[in-house]
Amino acid sequence: MKTKKITALALSSMLLLSGCGGKTVDGKSIAASTSISNISADTLYDQLSKGTSGKNALFSYVLDQLIDQKYPATDDMKKNAEDTYNQVLNSYTQQYGDEDTAKKQLETALKSSGSYKSIDDYKKRLVYSMQYAEMMKSYIKKHFNTVFDDYYKIANPRKVSIIAVSAANPTNPTADEKANLKEVQDLLKEGQDFGTVAKKYSTDTNTKDAKGSLGIVDSTSSLSDTYGTDVQSKATELKSGETSDVITGSSAFYILHCDTTDKETIKKELKSVDINSPLITYDNYLVYIVFNSYKINYNDKTIKNTLQSFIKEQLKKRSDERKDS
Repeated sequence: MKTKKITALALSSMLLLSGCGGKTVDGKSIAASTSISNISADTLYDQLSKGTSGKNALFSYVLDQLIDQKYPATDDMKKNAEDTYNQVLNSYTQQYGDEDTAKKQLETALKSSGSYKSIDDYKKRLVYSMQYAEMMKSYIKKHFNTVFDDYYKIANPRKVSIIAVSAANPTNPTADEKANLKEVQDLLKEGQDFGTVAKKYSTDTNTKDAKGSLGIVDSTSSLSDTYGTDVQSKATELKSGETSDVITGSSAFYILHCDTTDKETIKKELKSVDINSPLITYDNYLVYIVFNSYKINYNDKTIKNTLQSFIKEQLKKRSDERKDS
């Protein structure tokens, strides 16, 4: 599972990273402190000496303190993280036969990804991603029109539906598989409703009961993970009301239909912001905007200037990208 690290911060909120007037802990000078922990000057200056990666690490550290204070982990978050972990473990257990082997294989996979140190670390990060999502939801709800307008311009969203016709080897389909595909094509050519055909004939269990609906698809969607890169590309190319030609996948033939690209329709659909909203993940730079919505008092001017300069650089990159789009 890949989780984007994004946050939202309420404009009216305030967090103080306040100086401690020469305070020391374990012999180390404290440059800043939060209700979660102290930040030693040694640690911060060490990060500052590491260039862009160090500045990013420093920003992430301060951001983490904000998140822990404003959106602390709840019992529900921990339970959801445990449920997610158990689903992944069950999948591994089905693959490897017994739970002990499955845990070892899962931990190896997590470590190999470079993102996690252990299963416990994975669980903690699952909880953390939920904290991020809660913060993002709060910000988006308060600034919905602004965020949505940017999303619609940048991410090219639309509602898309899909029909899948299974084939063991799509490059060399059997007579029955060819006949199934032709039947679907003929029905669509006759003008039958795409959703009705999808519900009756599609073999995609993820969308069949929803009349083939993939929901809102945009340039940041991960359709390629399930359906392949050709489906991902075509989904964002179709005009409203347009149906694609047959797309050959690895285990099925796919036909796509663009239900709508209408801005107001999509806006209405996304108005109720939940944890799965694409508005949460479409823009990696939004974190810097929301970070700036907090008033933060720094005891150390070097740290303050470094962070503010780093954030300014990131927002300039965001602005430059939008000029090019």
